[in-house]
Amino acid sequence: MITVHARVGGRVVEQPLALGEPLPPNTVWIDLLRPDEAERAHVGAVTGCDLPTREEMKEIEASSQLYTEGEAVYLTSSVIARADSPMPEQGEVTFVLTPRHMITVRFTEPRSVATFAARTIRQPELLASAEDALLGILDAVIDRVADVLELIGARIDGLSARIFTDSLNSGGLGGGGGGGGRAAKKPDELQDVLRGIGRAGDLTHKVRDSLAGLDRLVAFLSSVAAGRLTKEQKAALKTLTRDLRSLNEHAGFLAHEANFLLDATLGLINIEQNAIIKIFSVVSVALMPPTLIASAYGMNFHYMPELDWDFGYPMAILLMVLSAVVPLWYFRRRGWL
Repeated sequence: MITVHARVGGRVVEQPLALGEPLPPNTVWIDLLRPDEAERAHVGAVTGCDLPTREEMKEIEASSQLYTEGEAVYLTSSVIARADSPMPEQGEVTFVLTPRHMITVRFTEPRSVATFAARTIRQPELLASAEDALLGILDAVIDRVADVLELIGARIDGLSARIFTDSLNSGGLGGGGGGGGRAAKKPDELQDVLRGIGRAGDLTHKVRDSLAGLDRLVAFLSSVAAGRLTKEQKAALKTLTRDLRSLNEHAGFLAHEANFLLDATLGLINIEQNAIIKIFSVVSVALMPPTLIASAYGMNFHYMPELDWDFGYPMAILLMVLSAVVPLWYFRRRGWL
C-alpha cells in the first residue's frame, strides 16, 4: 500500500496512491507499507530511487543499511512494534531522503509512524521539507522507544514488588510475618514471575538493538547530510543524538535490573527448595530413634526382659515419643528450625 502526504494550502493531505498515478503536487512524504514488487517499482520510477527489497532491508552489513546513491540517502534501522502486546515485533524500516521527498519502506506497523502521521495533520510545518519530515519521524520513533522503556520499567517494578514485597508481607522466605507460619510461594507463581522477567528481558534486548541501529543511523545522517541541513535542523539532529545516548544508558540499566530480578527469583526458588529438603531431613532424623527402638522390640527373640513386663508396651511407646521429641527440641534450641 502506498500513502502520500502532501502540503496543500497550508495543511497536510493524506491519500493513497494507485499504480500508474503520478505523485500529487507538493508531496513530501511517501509511505510504503508491505509493498509488492509493482508498488516498489512504481514509487522508484516516480522518484528516481532504487528502493530496497525486504531481503535487502534485513541484511546486517552497515554498508547495506546506510549508504548513498546519487543525491538520495538510504537509512535502515530496526524499529519496535506492538511493544505493549504479549508478542512484540521488531522489523526493519528504511528511510530514503531525496532532495524533494522522504520515503519510508516498512513491513511492520510501528506506532511511531501512525503517531507522526497524526502529528503532521496538527502541525503541517513538520512536512515543510523532506529533511524536516525525516527528522520529525525519527523524533517520533525515538519518543516511542522512550515510551517502551517506561513500559519496561513499570513491568520490572511490578515484578520486583511481587518477588520481594509480597514475600515479606506474607511471612515467607525468612519468617518475617507475625503469624509464625511460613507462606511459601506457589510454584506456578514463581513460574509466572520468571515468564514476566523473560518477557521484560526480551523486550529490553529488542529495544537496545533498535537503539543501536538508530544511533548508527543518526551518526551516518550527520556525516552525509550536514551540508543540506539548516542550522535548526542540525540542532534537532544533535538533540536526537543526545536522546539516543540517554536512552541507551537507561536501557542498559533496565537490562541490569532484569538480570538482577532473574538471579533473585532463582535464589528464592533455591531457598524454597532447600526449605522443603530441610523439612524432610528433620523428619527423617527425628524418626530414626523411634524406628531403632521399634526395630529392637520387633526382633521377636524369646528371651527379652520387657516381653513379660506389664508396662513394657507403654514404656516402648514413651521411649519412641521421647526419642522423637528430644531431637526436635534440640534443633529448635540451636535455631535450625
